[in-house]
Amino acid sequence: KRQAQERKEALVEAKVMGVARYADDAKLNDELRERERWNDPMAKLIASKKSSSRETKSAGKAKGGEKSYQGAFEPNRYGIRPGWRWDGVDRGNGFERKWFAARNKAKDRKELEYMWQMDE
Repeated sequence: KRQAQERKEALVEAKVMGVARYADDAKLNDELRERERWNDPMAKLIASKKSSSRETKSAGKAKGGEKSYQGAFEPNRYGIRPGWRWDGVDRGNGFERKWFAARNKAKDRKELEYMWQMDE
């Protein structure tokens, strides 16, 4: 019912509205901004601006609503963020650091080999 009512209101508004819509039309601009687009790189930024007022209320909360660690942390191979109770001390045996170093070294070596091939 609500959707039908909204559709009727939109049709009534469309009767009054002119055929040509210009770039300075505020209503058109609002409609286009609210439209969600697939793979939009700026969508996160705009959403974060909108939720900045909500962010002050829920400081320290992650996507799902649970709390998360706010400080800097080293990346891990699974992309898991640390929990809110983590004290910032890495108690691992250094495997993750070595894993990332090996990946980066292999990538750098591959790029260097390619550059050497282009030199010859």
